[in-house]
Amino acid sequence: MKTKIKTMNNKQISLVQLILVAALTTTLTATAQTGNDKTVATDRGGRTRGIETNNDLPGDFHPYYGQKLNRYRDLDRRIAKLDMDADINLDGVIRQNDPRDQGAFEQTPPGLIIGKQEMSKIFIDIMPYRVDFQGFAVVSLEVTGLNRGTQSGNFASFEEEQASVGRIKVWRDIDRKQLLLDSGDPSKRSVEFVVPAMRYPANLPTIIPRTVYIEGVKSSGKYLGDLRLLAVVSHRYSELPEPGVTAAALAFDGKNADKEVVAAQAAPSPILKRFRTSFDHILVTVEDEPSHKEFVNANAEKVWVDLRK
Repeated sequence: MKTKIKTMNNKQISLVQLILVAALTTTLTATAQTGNDKTVATDRGGRTRGIETNNDLPGDFHPYYGQKLNRYRDLDRRIAKLDMDADINLDGVIRQNDPRDQGAFEQTPPGLIIGKQEMSKIFIDIMPYRVDFQGFAVVSLEVTGLNRGTQSGNFASFEEEQASVGRIKVWRDIDRKQLLLDSGDPSKRSVEFVVPAMRYPANLPTIIPRTVYIEGVKSSGKYLGDLRLLAVVSHRYSELPEPGVTAAALAFDGKNADKEVVAAQAAPSPILKRFRTSFDHILVTVEDEPSHKEFVNANAEKVWVDLRK
């Protein structure tokens, strides 16, 4: 009996040793491939995720997949809810309540993967919360490149950014007749849609686009998710933009903005109520060729457009 127990113990010890050796071999192999155990392994086409930067905005994640819902404490102070959705899982359908097409999948590299000479549809969903306000509801769209090699996420110059990241264009229509944004043109990096209180929310469809189309122009650089499309809904008392206030600064809600920006946001009389800013954003990676897709409806909704044809 003792001999049998001893034999079983020896077998268990041998099994444990084999498991430990296999785990150690895997770790050493991964370290050898990356050259540094702190370096993120290559994901797609030699590109890596890089690091999380100060320009990576927080987001309202879907409660699925172990994520918590980040919300303002006083939801009634927001002028609207804003949500952008893309076909992140490449099935040819954008489902606004599908966590696979939004949340962390939009805001974590690689985000939306498109090819050069390819377009993909983006849904912009705005749900008005307040109608009893004075002034203007302003929807802003902005494109920018992210430097995932530094903590700040910024580049020293526009020229350095253009040499390091990909390039995208955002069109209002599928026929590419109205260009809204171009990440490679400093004069086309942001656009605004201004709705006066008397027309909001009844006339939103005629002023604010419900869909836009992202076109891949130049491949991304060494990092995935090196481009960002940001949408912001803010409340303003004048039709003209406040000096120094950008869409990104509004999205950060003043937390990471300059003192001048915070002062500009606080400029209106305290007698009038200012409503909170809502935002959403999608990271974009541009590859040399369009990715393989498995359409569930033969791309009937024209979510994807191959411009090479």
